[in-house]
Amino acid sequence: MTLTGLVELLILSGAGFAYIKDSQEQEMGLKALGVAEFLSNSNTVINFIEENKNSSLEFELSQNHLAEDEVQQRFRNLTHLIGAAFIVIGNEQGIRLVHPIDQRLGKPMRGGDNQKALVLGESYVSIAQGSLGISVRGKAAVKDESGKIIGVVSVGYLLDSLQDRIEPYLAFLILMALLVVGVNAVISNYASRRFQKAILGFEPEEIGRLYVELDVTMSTLKEGIISIDAQGVLRSINKSACQILSIDREMALNQRLADVLPGSDLEDLLISGESDHDIELYLNNKRLIANRSPIIVNGTVVGAVSSFRLRDEINELTEQLSQTLEYADLLRSQTHEHRNKLNTISGLVQMGDLESVQQLIGQETAHYQVLIEFLRETVKDPLIAGMLLGKTERAREIGLELKVEEGSRLEVLPKWLNSDDVVTILGNLIDNAFDATMTAIKNEKHIAYSRRIVEVSISDFGNEIILEVDDKGCGLPLEFSEESLTDKGVSSKAKSNRGVGLYLIKQLADRYHGQLEMISNKEHGTRMTVYLPKEDIFAQEGINSIEYPFQKGKQK
Repeated sequence: MTLTGLVELLILSGAGFAYIKDSQEQEMGLKALGVAEFLSNSNTVINFIEENKNSSLEFELSQNHLAEDEVQQRFRNLTHLIGAAFIVIGNEQGIRLVHPIDQRLGKPMRGGDNQKALVLGESYVSIAQGSLGISVRGKAAVKDESGKIIGVVSVGYLLDSLQDRIEPYLAFLILMALLVVGVNAVISNYASRRFQKAILGFEPEEIGRLYVELDVTMSTLKEGIISIDAQGVLRSINKSACQILSIDREMALNQRLADVLPGSDLEDLLISGESDHDIELYLNNKRLIANRSPIIVNGTVVGAVSSFRLRDEINELTEQLSQTLEYADLLRSQTHEHRNKLNTISGLVQMGDLESVQQLIGQETAHYQVLIEFLRETVKDPLIAGMLLGKTERAREIGLELKVEEGSRLEVLPKWLNSDDVVTILGNLIDNAFDATMTAIKNEKHIAYSRRIVEVSISDFGNEIILEVDDKGCGLPLEFSEESLTDKGVSSKAKSNRGVGLYLIKQLADRYHGQLEMISNKEHGTRMTVYLPKEDIFAQEGINSIEYPFQKGKQK
């Protein structure tokens, strides 16, 4: 800004100087012309020219005499009085009759600009180089009483003297230009600091580089990313987001997000200013896991950004992890239990009590066989049956007993229910029951064996699949309401890395349009029940696009 201002002011100063110079030249020319016209009409000048019109060589020979003439001195005094460089009077041949320098009297006038006066009889202003230098001249023809041209009067101002007069104007212009540039530099510095603060201190080249880097980074991310401004207009969307949501990038950009994705509630973040993490959405017939955050600049929400992936991709990882954890849990429990049994068998063998060894082996075989046969007949889904077997061994390992009610039954799950999700729900219910029971044992020291039993009931006789877990543990914490217990991170067990179990149960129950019920037993413990409909009620009613109940503020 300072450099641009300096260049502009230099141009303006040059233009101003040229304008002043031209104005001064015109002013001096008009002044010289006025004096020349006045003298050309003077009887003194007319008579003087007529008296000397035939004296060319004679005039030149007698120039010393003429130099002392009173007329010459009078014109020289007038020249000094009007501030001119010269007043020259010539006859009709252009021979000098009056000149400020005596040695040049009687010689032809120089400059070549007498033609219009001596031939055409005009009065005019001209710029020409004479014997004294380049000058601005006012010329007027001298005529006798009959109108005949008898001579010319030339009044001139040297351009060198004019330059001296306008140089102060130039100095003033330059001084003012420097002053303005200085003020401009201060203002530019202030504006630059404000501008850099607004763009976080980045230079334009850095902003360009960062934009390219961001564009390349977003195009290589597997997660879909979209962002909106404060008016809810879609400002950016990467390639993965277009593929996941099946939308055209060029058509979607700079459009209202509500028009591009009617089911999205990302604009709610512009009002709430709160972030959402790992929420499940249903957009364009796609189930998504999303993280959403507002964009805040100087305390003001100026937009929002969301990253998301297809839930099916995460489900694959969850399924593998769930199966691995259940398998590891089962192996750990069986290893611990079998180690104890092997130690017992080893002791009995060393004591020679082979009958007791056979009896112990028979009991263990019968126990596992009965349990496996019961689960095989009761629970037709192998994942759920395997999970119950593992939890049974886990309960024995920690000194508890897990009982599956004899009347339980679970046929093959309907297509719309995912076995992994049911495993997650039932597994977390059982884990919570274990934790509650172990907390009661720790706090109360001695409790009846009946309180160490955790009962599980599974039923699918009606239109719903009912998963129920009953314990005699410490019960629901009084410091939390039932609604807050299902929020992520809320737990009475620890301050961090807990509070996920009930949150997941609630999320999954809501996803399948089911219900989670928590009831405190009269004496001890809690009964947790989850109801899952066997059929997709929304599909039956012909609703193609549903609002996911686990979206923020939209509880079914």
